[in-house]
Amino acid sequence: MENELLDRAAGLFAERGYEGTTLQDIAEAIGITRPSLYNYIKSKDELLGMLVSGLTETAAVELAELEADEGSAADRLTRSVRSVALRVCEHPARFRLLDRSEHLLPATFRDRHESAKRAILAHMRGIIADGVARGEFWPLDERTAALSIVGSCNWVAWWYRPDAPDADPQALADQLAEMAVRSVARPEARSSPEAALATIRADLTYLEKHLR
Repeated sequence: MENELLDRAAGLFAERGYEGTTLQDIAEAIGITRPSLYNYIKSKDELLGMLVSGLTETAAVELAELEADEGSAADRLTRSVRSVALRVCEHPARFRLLDRSEHLLPATFRDRHESAKRAILAHMRGIIADGVARGEFWPLDERTAALSIVGSCNWVAWWYRPDAPDADPQALADQLAEMAVRSVARPEARSSPEAALATIRADLTYLEKHLR
């Protein structure tokens, strides 16, 4: 019931707007009376809070649990991107709603949402910085790289359709993870003179930045 409630509410909010949707509308959408709805939620604000808890906060918790996993930076980045992408694929309408309604969140929920987003970004930055330090990844700005990778995962909510005939969330998550790793992975320096020169230039830029 909670899943149906959140999905129907997210659809109505997206269609009519948060302010234009009433609890009566939500009750009718799931086929119960408004008094019965109060057995599950007390207000629209509470619904938004449930969305925050079930999306960004849960994603942040899952990534924190992955921190304990060992492996190369590439392996850890792959697991993290897959985790985020699969969560977006599971509830794209909810992510779209939350993205549109951030400014409507009550202060407490907005703070929780922002804190979870910062935790997700920090997790990705940490993996990328570690990869750079190990020589697995290009010497690059980890914040820019992390924002780009997280953004590509979040954007899935705007074009992925779970009911499409060819919808395959596992394959999609695998591809996004592979693209994320390739975007930061250091190529084999000996693959060609050009690749070796590009690697040396990147290392020099990295050294100059940090020595300053």
